[in-house]
Amino acid sequence: MTVHVNVIMGGPSVEHEISLRSGLEVMKNIDKKAYAVRAVVVSRKKEFFFSAPGAVFRDIAELSDPSSSERFSGPLSPAASDELWKGCDVAFLALHGSFGEDGVIQGYFDTLGIPYTGSGVYASAVAMEKIASKFIYVNSGLAVPPWSIYGKAYPEVTLRYIEEKHNFPCFIKCPQSGSSRLMGRAHDRQSLEKLIAELAPQAKKLLVETAIDGIEFSCGILENDKGELLALPPVEIRPKHAAHGGFFDYTAKYTAGGSEEIVPAPRPVALLDRIRQTALTAHRVLGCSGLSRTDMIYADDTFFVLETNTLPGMTSNSLLPKAFCATGGTYGGLLDILIRTALRKKTAGIA
Repeated sequence: MTVHVNVIMGGPSVEHEISLRSGLEVMKNIDKKAYAVRAVVVSRKKEFFFSAPGAVFRDIAELSDPSSSERFSGPLSPAASDELWKGCDVAFLALHGSFGEDGVIQGYFDTLGIPYTGSGVYASAVAMEKIASKFIYVNSGLAVPPWSIYGKAYPEVTLRYIEEKHNFPCFIKCPQSGSSRLMGRAHDRQSLEKLIAELAPQAKKLLVETAIDGIEFSCGILENDKGELLALPPVEIRPKHAAHGGFFDYTAKYTAGGSEEIVPAPRPVALLDRIRQTALTAHRVLGCSGLSRTDMIYADDTFFVLETNTLPGMTSNSLLPKAFCATGGTYGGLLDILIRTALRKKTAGIA
């Protein structure tokens, strides 16, 4: 029996282009014999454009402007898109950022009764909000970098306070952004002022973090169709260029050769086991399901959790597919697991 899969990508967030890359990679690698695939591009205005089932796309240029493409129908509003979801067995979420990874689209599909890949509303919303997830990590015994909240509701957190508590360098982040967008590293008072001026209009509050000088790791968690959790081989990340400020920024993540990503990480087994356990704990305490990827820094014999991604990147350069392939699996096999897991939740009535 053919399973009908709508691959959802794009969206209104600053990660729109990365989402298109993830969606394109999914459509290239999905088993065409087992699945009837349709591309669904969500515009920056949250409109739905959709292709005919089985349409083949070669690059993101063919996906980036669906409103002027004869290969797409639409636009449809989320409230009037019944024709798009008729016969859809699974929504494969290749979305990142707001509307796609923060619980909004998950609630939409819950209302429609369509199973989808990844976590549900609660875990998606909490994991996406970096400040909220900090409280859960700390309450669950996980270590996090020293942090503060900057904003009108926190008048005590001044520039001087940040300098004295966090020193330089420190990170300033919009709490609901991913792919290292809407964030930066402040090296002195001047760059701190500049970053806050740039980011403050984007969010009501900003997350300030002490920069931890250590080794960066990322570890993916995958749930199979039996509900069992598998911690994938940890990835060690080494940004190559000093221009990146020594951290895994947007350029390092998505530019070929921008960083060295070693999987499995060349570390002692006992250390790798601790990385896996940290990622498993983060996945569980946030209530994640399907898949996740937790990023962390190792220093002073401590793993400092940075964040957990509930819809990790699925591009050809993304960490979770690389880690799964390091187990001997294939990208297509990874997609099979994610789709079967989504279907199992639907059958079992699991939110």
